[in-house]
Parts: sequence; structure tokens; C-alpha cells
Amino acid sequence: MRRLLGFLLYPEISLWKYCLYLVPLALIPSALIVTLATLTTEAVGLNAAAHSAPARDVTLSSVFGAVVFAPVVETFMLAGLLKVLSSTSLHPAVCAAFSAVLWGGLHGLFGALWFFGTVWGFFVFSCGYITWRHTSFRQGFLAASVPHALVNSIAMLLLWVA
Repeated sequence: MRRLLGFLLYPEISLWKYCLYLVPLALIPSALIVTLATLTTEAVGLNAAAHSAPARDVTLSSVFGAVVFAPVVETFMLAGLLKVLSSTSLHPAVCAAFSAVLWGGLHGLFGALWFFGTVWGFFVFSCGYITWRHTSFRQGFLAASVPHALVNSIAMLLLWVA
């Protein structure tokens, strides 16, 4: 975990490589976490479908919403939250964790299992913002929103082919 946090918070690569590395780093663990949560839900006798994220048709507007609108708007909101959290004496990873739990909770309002699908990704996006914000707001914004948009693009692609 220490090595992962070292990479997330102290990268020694360009912003664009960092953004591309964050995509599988956000997506793969998120998929595993939501799969485990779904299997656990079913194992205890609950209907996982009733607690999943809302079904989504792949339309031009839903793709725009997931790939452009959500990453941009949510990153602006994430930046404000992280500005407040970073003004405390909390370690950056703790700030990112608080941010992730809040974002997971907000997404979980639409389907409890969606919390598990988003919490890890938002931890990664929050670390990206915190890390690159030291250089500039623009770079912090890109470090969070570009991987977010790419993760959502992959999710929309998977919905489209399914």
C-alpha cells in the first residue's frame, strides 16, 4: 500500500502518463470491489439487482453525461471539497479517503451497490487532484477529470456491447 500511495501522491512521470496509469488503477479494483459486494449481497439472500446502480440506456445524451458532464462537474465539486479537507492537518491520503467515501455515498444514494463501484475510483481521482494541484489548478483538474472520463467511457462501452 505504501508503494501505491507513493506513486499516487509523488509521481515521477508526466501528467499525461499519470492520467493513463490511473485508468486501470481506478477501474480494475473498482470492478473487483463491486463484484465482491454484489456476490456478498446475494450470498446473504438479498436481491443484488434491487441495490445496484440504475439501469442505463446507452444514448448520445447518456454518453455525454457520463463522459463529459459528470467528470467535469464532479471534479469541480471534488476540488472544492479537497480544498476544505486539505486546509486541515490531515495527511493527503486521508483527505482522499474522506473524499472517496463521500463521493461513494452520494453515488450510493442511487443504488447502494454503486457505492462500492465508485469509492475506490474516487480515492484514485482525489489523489490525482491533490498531487497535481500543487503544480496548478489546471493540472490537478486534469489529473482527476481525465481518468474519470476514461473510466466512464469504458463503462459506457461495456454497457453498449452488453
